[in-house]
Amino acid sequence: MLAALHICNFRCHADLKLEDFSSFNLLLGANGKGKTSVLEAIYFLSRCRSFRTHQTRELIHWSGTEFGISGSFSGRDFKRLKVEWSEERRNLAVDQAENLSFREFWGKAPTVIFQNSDRQIIIDGAQARRQWSDGLLASIHPGYLAIIQRAQLLLKQKNALLRQERPEQALWLALTEQLAEISREVLRYRREFTEKAAPLLQQSYQALTGNAETLSIRYVPKIVRYLEMSRDELWQHERERRLALLGPHRDDWEIQLFEKSLRDFGSEGQVKSASLALRILESQLIHENTGAWPILLIDDALTDLDVNRQQKFWQILPANAQVFYATTRRDAGTSPLAAREIQF
Repeated sequence: MLAALHICNFRCHADLKLEDFSSFNLLLGANGKGKTSVLEAIYFLSRCRSFRTHQTRELIHWSGTEFGISGSFSGRDFKRLKVEWSEERRNLAVDQAENLSFREFWGKAPTVIFQNSDRQIIIDGAQARRQWSDGLLASIHPGYLAIIQRAQLLLKQKNALLRQERPEQALWLALTEQLAEISREVLRYRREFTEKAAPLLQQSYQALTGNAETLSIRYVPKIVRYLEMSRDELWQHERERRLALLGPHRDDWEIQLFEKSLRDFGSEGQVKSASLALRILESQLIHENTGAWPILLIDDALTDLDVNRQQKFWQILPANAQVFYATTRRDAGTSPLAAREIQF
């Protein structure tokens, strides 16, 4: 459990210390007071990135040149996590071990973020669903992070080669063989993940909606088509398009309600409930694979649900998970659980 948090020059917080967290923590205050930034800082301790921006430099307070985040934990095999970041340097530390690599630090304290923009996982293009699934897979399988990073590097190298006026076929073949091998690994991980995720997602969605609707998820791998091509045929296709076609970067997942695309036919309430079910699924799989519940970060994500679905949401959250809920109103979907209230 996260026991204390110290934020320095992060977003709107020049220096903020919060202590004595409980299992349920209510961050309460008006818009623009920095509630979401606290959730973002906790998330950064877990994943070394923000859930609001891809530009880490944007997280630095206007008066500073670097930011720092440190968290004290109980019930873990470590006591403290620390991040120090500027455009010139990065320091990731666990207890007394400093300057760790990203892989050594990443996911020590898993988190799951619930936010209104989660609907984009469903309604946006395939990239949103790949990012969601890859982030989850990296949280539950430590080796997957290295695999997907290697695949992304090979794709970058291959695309750079194919953009050349006269790409060297021998080099293309070497990169293709490496990418084919690692793509098979990605395919295996994604298939196994989807098989395990499908029934859990259905259970969570039905619990939220009172067993009224049937939600399903299906993996649609595009890798297979290109793995089965002859190398000559693939060379011709990729050279014509000047773009790598073989790889894990074109896969997708279909999320359906009553066997119809939720993206195309779902109502706002159905999409919202499904996005919450996806995050609950994350929590369940992380617990199943690590033995610990992730920290649940909820950024005012319930206010557009009816009261019945709000109540069901709190009922199905794991009782042993630590929760940080940021909201502007005490009555805005607030959990019936006893909370430690932190005013902003």
